[in-house]
Amino acid sequence: MTEPIIEIIDLRKSFGDHEVLCGISMKVMPKEVVAIIGPSGSGKSTLLRCMNLLNEPNGGKIIFLGHDITDKDIDINAVRTQMNMVFQSFNLFMHLTAKRNISLALMKVKKMKKHEAEELAMQTLDKVGLSDKADAYPGELSGGQQQRVAIARALAMEPKVILFDEPTSALDPELIGEVLDVMKALALSGMTMVVVTHEMGFAREMADQVIFMDQGVIAEQGTAEQIFVNPQNPRTKTFLKRILKEVGALDPGIPSDFVPNGENGQDNP
Repeated sequence: MTEPIIEIIDLRKSFGDHEVLCGISMKVMPKEVVAIIGPSGSGKSTLLRCMNLLNEPNGGKIIFLGHDITDKDIDINAVRTQMNMVFQSFNLFMHLTAKRNISLALMKVKKMKKHEAEELAMQTLDKVGLSDKADAYPGELSGGQQQRVAIARALAMEPKVILFDEPTSALDPELIGEVLDVMKALALSGMTMVVVTHEMGFAREMADQVIFMDQGVIAEQGTAEQIFVNPQNPRTKTFLKRILKEVGALDPGIPSDFVPNGENGQDNP
C-alpha cells in the first residue's frame, strides 16, 4: 500500500489567544492534487504555512516522507527544498532577471555551478512558457508572468510537493487563466500539489481531494465530485452557494445552473 507523502496529525496553531487551527488531521498521497477551500479566516493559509514550518505549530505532527518535520533536530531548509511553496505575492527579486531569480536559488540552496543552474533555469522557464522572457526583469512582466516565474523557481528545485497559497488572488482576472494552465499541466505531469484556492473551477476539474475548512477545522473532505455535487455539511453547502453566486458566471469550470444537492429543497438526481 502506498504511504502518504504528507500526513498531518492533530495540528494546532494559535496566535496569542486565538486558535487558528483546531486539531487538523489529513493525508496527501503521492501525485495527488489537494485543493483546500473555505471562507477567508478559516485557517487555510495558516495550514499551508505550517506544513513547511513557515508558521511553527503549537501542537501535533507533520510527517513528510516518513519523518516528523516538527522534530527539533530536523533540517527544515532541506525539507523546504523538497516541499516548495508558491506565494500569492510572487516574492521575486525585482533587481534580478527571470533566469537569475531561478538560478540564484539553485546556486545558493542546491550549490549548483552557475552554468548548470542557468541551464536548469531555462528548462523550467520553458516548461511555464517563458523561455523568451529569461532576461526580463519582474517589473517588465505581467503579474501572470511573474507568478509563472515563481512557479518555475519552485519547479527547478525538483521538489516532491509544491504548496500553492492562493496563487491567483493577486492577479487581474484576465491573467488568472495562464497561471491555472501551468498548474494544470503540472498536475497532469504527476506533481504532488496542495493548493489553497478560491478558483472553484480548478478545484472541481483537477483536485483528487477537496478539503473544506471553516473556523479552523476540516468541516468536510472528499473527492471533487462529492464536495461540489453532493456536499453533506450545511456549512459547505452555504459556502458553495455563496461562492457560485459571486463568481460562478466567471468560472468556466462550474456550470452556471449548478446548485449543490439539497440547496433547492431536494436532492438532485
